Amino acid sequence: MIPNSLEEEQSSPDVIRHLVLLGDALQNIDLGKGQAEDALVPRPRNPWKLTVLQPPEVLRQGRVRAIPAEVSHIGICVDGGWAIETSGLLQGSARTIREALDVLARAADEFENMFARLIGAAVDAGVPTIVCTLVPARHTDPSQQRVAATALAIFNDRILRRAIAAQLSIVELRLVCDEDSDYASETLLSHAGVRKVANVARSALYDISRNPGRTRVYF
Repeated sequence: MIPNSLEEEQSSPDVIRHLVLLGDALQNIDLGKGQAEDALVPRPRNPWKLTVLQPPEVLRQGRVRAIPAEVSHIGICVDGGWAIETSGLLQGSARTIREALDVLARAADEFENMFARLIGAAVDAGVPTIVCTLVPARHTDPSQQRVAATALAIFNDRILRRAIAAQLSIVELRLVCDEDSDYASETLLSHAGVRKVANVARSALYDISRNPGRTRVYF
């Protein structure tokens, strides 16, 4: 058997040449000095490029126009857990359970609208795409942890429904980030946690590039 040439190998559909990350998942995480590519995937077999597009950049420019033409793969990953915490949504007071759920549902509606537009941009680009669920918090206070996890489930339900409707595969970060060492703080991933996510996401992208067609869940 004659091995593939370097040109053939680099043109293979499962080779990640230019990954575009739609979302703010890396915004508040310290990846150390140097290029983000090296921090996420040390010593890759093939050189690759990472472009991070915040949601406003994608939505302001009108969907696919914001995504570079040379994109080979897309990942959609939003730091919703951190956003929920910093928004003060969980610190508000409600007189009834119904009122509390209505507040969460309205916030989830707004989030879903934004997320659906990110999915639309990825679908328009026409390249292998994965969707990540929101990373759970890891609070030391059991009561706060239960509340945060319950709120996050409402947002993740919207992500799952939108991803399945678009026939996109899912990286379930609630099952990936399951150790204390994955976190640098109660709401942010550590360097090791980010690399762990990157490994699962990379495997998922390789798989859906070679075997497209149906929604799968990776963890």
